[in-house]
Amino acid sequence: MKAISPLLTVCMTLFLLASGCSRQEQPPAPSEKPKVVKRIVRPEPKIPEKSEPASEETTQSVQASLNERATAAPEEEKEKMPPQNEPAEEPKAVERGTGYYIVKKGESLAAIAGKEKVYGDPMKWTILWRYAMNELAPLATGSDFPDRELPEGLKLKIVDPEERERNLTKRTDLKWAVNVQSAVHREEIVPSAISLVKEGYPVYFTRGRVKGKDWLRLRVGFFKTRAEADREGGKIMARLNFDDLWVTKVGELEFAEFGGY
Repeated sequence: MKAISPLLTVCMTLFLLASGCSRQEQPPAPSEKPKVVKRIVRPEPKIPEKSEPASEETTQSVQASLNERATAAPEEEKEKMPPQNEPAEEPKAVERGTGYYIVKKGESLAAIAGKEKVYGDPMKWTILWRYAMNELAPLATGSDFPDRELPEGLKLKIVDPEERERNLTKRTDLKWAVNVQSAVHREEIVPSAISLVKEGYPVYFTRGRVKGKDWLRLRVGFFKTRAEADREGGKIMARLNFDDLWVTKVGELEFAEFGGY
């Protein structure tokens, strides 16, 4: 028993040594090459820099450039643009002779005669009426006739400046007129004017101021001599049943204003 003990001791010692060696750290197995992971850096948002306000000179330069581009549009682009409604123009007189005026809705003889491109005086409605008697005869009654609405589209004959000057040249020796009637209010003498125009007389209205009052004078002209004016005055007096008309030699201004029609 004593002989076995030393042997047992040796065996146990060897066993313990073998166990200790098996517990030593084994060398690590060769691993794959480690992957390199790069960090993604997000760019910081750029803050726009504050621009300096444009100078007045720069602003004007840019605006001028834009205006130039707008006015210099190519012709083909202009052709593509839809036509715009243009305001109706006043009727134009023909180059020579007598022109015409096309009546618009709501217009009257007095309103048309007052237009600058016609006669420039509402009281010259008798001139329009004289040249359009055939068309306007059914309407020509009553003291409101000059202001009555005319048929739209009616073609009225007007005397243009060239014809007026020619007429004045031909009539330089006709300086006498018959003063048919004088009144403060237009309505008082309109019926007489209508009647005389229907009889073929060239009537017109003048204005005068007597003793602080403004008067309208209905006259018929023009005649070469006083005797001729007297004879025609007698006929007018009989037609209208008047007894106070008189004849007069007109001044240059009156003749220049009315003698050409």
